Amino acid sequence: MLPVLILLLLPSIAVFTGLVVLNSIFATYILFYGVVCVAVPLFDRVVSHRQTMSEFFRYIGFVNTRKSLLPGLLVGVTFLVAICLFFMVFSRQLIDTSSMTETLNRWDLDSGNLFVFLFMMIVGNSILEEIYWRGYVFSRLKELTGPRNTILLTALFYTSYHLITTITLFSVADGLLLSASIFLVGAFWACLRIKYKSIIPAVISHLLADLGLMLIYLKYLAV
Repeated sequence: MLPVLILLLLPSIAVFTGLVVLNSIFATYILFYGVVCVAVPLFDRVVSHRQTMSEFFRYIGFVNTRKSLLPGLLVGVTFLVAICLFFMVFSRQLIDTSSMTETLNRWDLDSGNLFVFLFMMIVGNSILEEIYWRGYVFSRLKELTGPRNTILLTALFYTSYHLITTITLFSVADGLLLSASIFLVGAFWACLRIKYKSIIPAVISHLLADLGLMLIYLKYLAV
């Protein structure tokens, strides 16, 4: 169980180190996406367990593509619309443009690297987070515990490092509220993983949800 506990904690350590210690969003990309989401699963399954790449992709849930495309699209469009409407309605209460821009600049995010940021947050984030959480960690936990605990643990630790960003960008109260929503969404994506025996619905709906968040970013925060 100790190795799995380490896997659950690694993302929060990577994000905290990148954003809080190093104040760099690009260091966070390397630590979180490169090391945690890509290198760790590949080293464990391909190097240590000698899986082929085809076996690795099946292990993390890239299966049942045709059956899971439509559910992913329907859920994703719903999330996209809900996110855009929510932030547009509550923008005055939630978005402090000057404070958020100052924080993002401190993390070395500016108009010069906007395209990289948007690509990573929409495409890279949705695919790599799902590979790690609803793919790799989900499969590791299922070997040790039942579906309910797997759903709760992946959702809880998935939320933990989002709490770092939400309470930094928003007020503490708003950050906690948004993190609670992230927990529910993470649990929902884990339920989709079980229902369709695939991470495809979660990947697609996650991508569209992140697209909604980046549309809000472009509307209110991008220079």
